[in-house]
Amino acid sequence: MELPEDLPQNGAARVTVPTAARSVQGHRAGIVTRTLAACVDAAVGVAAVALGYAGVVAAYFVLSPRGFSFPDPGFGLLFACFLGFLVCYFTLAWATTGRTYGARLLGLRVVNSRGDRVRPLIALWRALLCVFVPIVLFWVVISRENRSAADMLLRTSVIYDWASS
Repeated sequence: MELPEDLPQNGAARVTVPTAARSVQGHRAGIVTRTLAACVDAAVGVAAVALGYAGVVAAYFVLSPRGFSFPDPGFGLLFACFLGFLVCYFTLAWATTGRTYGARLLGLRVVNSRGDRVRPLIALWRALLCVFVPIVLFWVVISRENRSAADMLLRTSVIYDWASS
């Protein structure tokens, strides 16, 4: 049996860049695509905090079923958990694959000035800037190179990249 032409003989799938996207492959992403990816990543963060809360509630119930009541952590603690999760999530994603879930959905990747994966410390600094000073991301709107202030400071870029790695 022969494999289809889209699949190489070694069994690894080959990604074909969509025809409409070929003209921007490797170019820096603009504000709309970055914002959409950030919204997806924010939803991932909300889901992670909600699952964490559900786990805590389950643990309280298992430990004290008769006196159980839902804990009220307060908005401040939940928001701090959300921000902490995002910092860890972004750092890990950017230092390993260069992509968060939102970036993968929209065909984006964070790269260094040579187009390679960013180092873990740079990924951490970028995550801290993006989470705690998100206004720096909107420099993309006025930058001729589609780079945020964090990108310029840390010598990174967000590019369109539909490759599977």
